[in-house]
Amino acid sequence: MSVPFQRISNATSATITFYDPSAERRAAQMEVNWDDYFNVGSQEILYSLEFGWWPQYCDNVIGANYYSNLPNGQLISAFNPNLLIKSDQTLMRLDTFKAVETFYSSLVSDTSNVNSVDAANYAHALERYEKELEKALQLSNFYDLYQDSPDGPTTKLEENWQADPDYFTNNRRWF
Repeated sequence: MSVPFQRISNATSATITFYDPSAERRAAQMEVNWDDYFNVGSQEILYSLEFGWWPQYCDNVIGANYYSNLPNGQLISAFNPNLLIKSDQTLMRLDTFKAVETFYSSLVSDTSNVNSVDAANYAHALERYEKELEKALQLSNFYDLYQDSPDGPTTKLEENWQADPDYFTNNRRWF
């Protein structure tokens, strides 16, 4: 990855309590520190944004470039996580759902601890994350490309209007 680790949003454990109180209760039983799960989840989301979303965004948004040059001439990805709008509701939900999904995946991967409730919660958390990711990719309004509104909202020119290939046939858009 061409960018150092950082969080993608301002989500906190209070955000988890709001969106998934049962996950918070389960984590409290185990004395879990949510920051660890937010860090892992944010890193995975940054990977998927840089190598999955960013090239599509560049194809459809005027002014977005695939690559940029470092002062020493090295060519790197132009994706800049500092331009993510950290207070954006969609990014906060995405970050929260990925942290919860990571938490439950760590529970169900421990074969001595698997129970049907944790397995069901993991499946639900994964589904919530995937739906929120689809929404985020379709909206694409969480990146301040023109650096004119660091707290949002983005302009219509910065949104990726062609992210959903079925826009004209199935109208699956989230707005």
